[in-house]
Amino acid sequence: MRSFILTADDFGRSPEVNAAIERWHKAGALQRAGLMINERSVDEAREISRRNPSLQVGLHLTLCDGLASDGSQLPPTPFQAGMLYAFNPKRRAWLREEIESQFARFVAMGFPPHYWDGHTHLHLHPLVLSLTLPIAAKYGFRHTRLVREPGLPGLLPWIFSMLSKRALPLLKQNDIGAADAVFGLRKSGRMDAVEFERALRDAPDGVTEIYFHPGAESLLPKPEWVAEKFAGKPPAFQ
Repeated sequence: MRSFILTADDFGRSPEVNAAIERWHKAGALQRAGLMINERSVDEAREISRRNPSLQVGLHLTLCDGLASDGSQLPPTPFQAGMLYAFNPKRRAWLREEIESQFARFVAMGFPPHYWDGHTHLHLHPLVLSLTLPIAAKYGFRHTRLVREPGLPGLLPWIFSMLSKRALPLLKQNDIGAADAVFGLRKSGRMDAVEFERALRDAPDGVTEIYFHPGAESLLPKPEWVAEKFAGKPPAFQ
C-alpha cells in the first residue's frame, strides 16, 4: 500500500512563502510545512498555523543560507557550512548550541515536537546529525527526512543516498522514523506538474514524501490540480 505526505519547505521565510503555503493547504494539496524558526516572517507563520490547525508544522533546521538564533548570517551555501562545521573544531560548541536553540524555540512557540528536517538537507551532515539526535530526542521529536529518491542518477543524489544510508541505523537506534522514499531533489527549486506525476507513478509501497517550495517555485502547478491528482490517496502522517 502506498501513502503520501506533501511537505512545503521554508515556512516563515517571507510573507509570499507563508501566503502560498496557506493557499496550498486550504486547497487540500499540502499536509505539512517545515518552519525556519529564525526567519523574519516566523510570527506570521505561527498565526497561519493557528488558523489552520490541520497543517502539521515541523522544524526546518537551518544551518546555512539563513539566520542564526542571534540574528547573524549563517554560511551562504551548504558546501561552505559543511566544510566549516566538519573541519573547524572551534565551531562545534557553537553548532550544538545553535541546534539546541532552534529546537527549544520551536517548542517554546507552541508547536508540537513531531518532525524535523534540514534546510538544503544539511541535517544529514554526519556531524550535524550526531549533535542533533540527542537534542531531538530531548524535545520529543520522532521523525525526520531521509533523502532517498527512486530512479534518480547523478552525484548529488548518490551523496544524499549515502548520507541517508549512514543515518538510517542511527535513526533506528533512537527510534526516529522517516518516509520510505522522498521526491523533490531532482527538481528542487523547479518542481512542476511532470514531477508530481512522476512521484505519483513511481512511488514504491510504503510512505512517500514529496517536498517543494510554494511561493518560491515559478513552475509549480495550481494547488487545486495537485489536490485532484492525489485525491483518494491516503495521506500519511508519520
